[in-house]
Amino acid sequence: MSVATTYAEALYESAADRSAVAEVATQVADLAGAMAEIPQLEDLLTNPEIDTRQKKAATTTMLADANPIVRNFVQVLIDRGRAGMLPEIAVAFAERVERAEGKVKLHVTTAVPMPDDLRARLLDRVRDETGLEVILIEEVDPEIVGGLVLKTEGSLLDASVRERLSEMRRSLTAAPVEAGVDE
Repeated sequence: MSVATTYAEALYESAADRSAVAEVATQVADLAGAMAEIPQLEDLLTNPEIDTRQKKAATTTMLADANPIVRNFVQVLIDRGRAGMLPEIAVAFAERVERAEGKVKLHVTTAVPMPDDLRARLLDRVRDETGLEVILIEEVDPEIVGGLVLKTEGSLLDASVRERLSEMRRSLTAAPVEAGVDE
């Protein structure tokens, strides 16, 4: 389990205990988005030259209307020098919320757009295997040549032609070559 996932799990448990998961999810996502859009905010939270007390005072003012769980969580991140991880924690938190709601994100990369029948079979298979509602995110990447790459939180299945070619290249490179002896 990654550090971000650990923090996200703790945040989720705290929010769930207070029936505030939806509000906390929105506010954490908004704060992570603000960090991405406002370089000064990211600098405030991550710059080691800015005193921890100044960071905490600024975020207390900035988050005055936020849920106390979010305010306290950001304070803990600042205390532990982990405020820069907020965007990664926000993603892990959103995934945790989806799991609690019986959903799973499935990222599918194909070389060409996926035909409807393949999409339907894939969704049915993942739904049958996991028992979860599937949120499908499709990407077309001609670089994979053919096949597909499936990625969900914690799992990756690379069945692309590019990966198969790479495996063959590695096998050929690692194979011992015997020198021929003429008799």
